[in-house]
Amino acid sequence: MLASIARASAASHWRAGVRSGRTWAESDLKAARHPSLKERAVIITGGGRGFGWFMAEELLRAGSRVTLTGRNSGTLASALDEARRVAGPGRCIAVAGDVTRPEDCARAVEQTLRAFGRIDVLINNAGRSYGEFGDKLSAITPFYDVTEAQFRAIVETNLLGVFLMTKEAIPHMLKQNFGKVISISTSLLNMVRPGNSVYGPSKAALETMHRCWAGELEGTGVDVNILLPGGPSDTELITPAMVPGIVGERAGGRLLPGDIIVPPAVWLCTDATNGMTGERVIARFWDADLPPDEAFRGCLQEHVEEPSIM
Repeated sequence: MLASIARASAASHWRAGVRSGRTWAESDLKAARHPSLKERAVIITGGGRGFGWFMAEELLRAGSRVTLTGRNSGTLASALDEARRVAGPGRCIAVAGDVTRPEDCARAVEQTLRAFGRIDVLINNAGRSYGEFGDKLSAITPFYDVTEAQFRAIVETNLLGVFLMTKEAIPHMLKQNFGKVISISTSLLNMVRPGNSVYGPSKAALETMHRCWAGELEGTGVDVNILLPGGPSDTELITPAMVPGIVGERAGGRLLPGDIIVPPAVWLCTDATNGMTGERVIARFWDADLPPDEAFRGCLQEHVEEPSIM
């Protein structure tokens, strides 16, 4: 169980009405801009939109250097233009590619090293769900109606893609005795919800994989953690066909704000969390009324030696 769930849930908050879908007040975000974020080199997969872009934007504002990857070159180009507006030239690069292709992962790492000289943080954000398949696959489709192609598309991105991308980045982190791997997951109930038998299990496998990695990397200076919003969030991963309304304007009803994940994501990238590994961080419990180190501790799920799902 989470400590003080009721208190944290009531205290967590966000503010509406700022540019580009940002709903946190500037003062809330500024508090999490730790000095160690200056010049930190971060790769964010699926960084052109949704969670990926929200995290990238704030890291750029905090002084980090960011590589955005994604399958859609047009989306990446738009994000890169916005990154230049936010942080100026030379602070962000975009590498088009698919995380399920080893050569694309290798290229993202190579170009990051060429541009920034190092890799400090990898945020595995790229993911696929039911929405992009339109009427052919929905969040209530029983497993026996899911095609092999649909199954492969989701699992290969959400699990294999994380493995391939991390495998490329880890040797460079080990060489410098420092690094952070952060991967985006989903709620426990979503993992076992009927009709969600592809996306949910892909994230359950992701989390157990990270628990193994955290043990294997113990003592190396490389931390491995899981981050999740804590509920369905207003990003493109949930299409209007799934939840009606305009993406970016559906928060406050059935969905959390699209940038709910930003403060704990940014704090995980800082030296304040060095040595913290094998943890599960739930973003919606961030309390902006607390100092960031205390707010972050409120997001940590209780660590258990023997995890369970059933």
